[in-house]
Amino acid sequence: MKGNDMVFGRNSILFQNMKFAVFVGMVMILIALTVSQSGMNEILITASLFSGIGNDAFLVISNVILFWVAYKKRCKSLFYMVLKVDAAVWTIVHLLKIIEFGDWALRPNGIPGGFPSGHTTHAFAMAFMLAVFYPRMSWLWYGSAVVISWSRIETSAHTGLQVTAGVVFGIGLAWFAVNNWLKQHDSFVLAERKMP
Repeated sequence: MKGNDMVFGRNSILFQNMKFAVFVGMVMILIALTVSQSGMNEILITASLFSGIGNDAFLVISNVILFWVAYKKRCKSLFYMVLKVDAAVWTIVHLLKIIEFGDWALRPNGIPGGFPSGHTTHAFAMAFMLAVFYPRMSWLWYGSAVVISWSRIETSAHTGLQVTAGVVFGIGLAWFAVNNWLKQHDSFVLAERKMP
């Protein structure tokens, strides 16, 4: 691709990913705002695994994949974008958690600092970035983000509203980061383009 074709191609990829992210995000928000805890011990154990080690594994694996792509393509700007997104999620989420928003920002157990869900924010941000490079695997990336987000409600770590905020922040932050990265001189897109 050259010139305007490359810009159109990159914008098209970002637009297609954003459409899919918004669709999955809306499904997750519907789940978050309508589904309550199951009350079943087996489901709680499964949710605890996804909320803990599952979340950690997804974040580590997603960072490794993105760093590998940056290394293979010799793209420093991608490496820095991933680091910036990781840092931005952590900083924004923790700054928002110290602000007194009122009762709706309390966790289900009454402890402050529940707004927004950091697990959800980070999972959706990573899913968005992974889907830019490997769109045919979007079902896996966003499926992981949905399961992690659901687990935060099932384990009473967050309310549906706090998870909803995490979905919006995660997708919005990743879109902003990728949109800016695509303007870098060394940005690129991979050949695999079809969303599921």
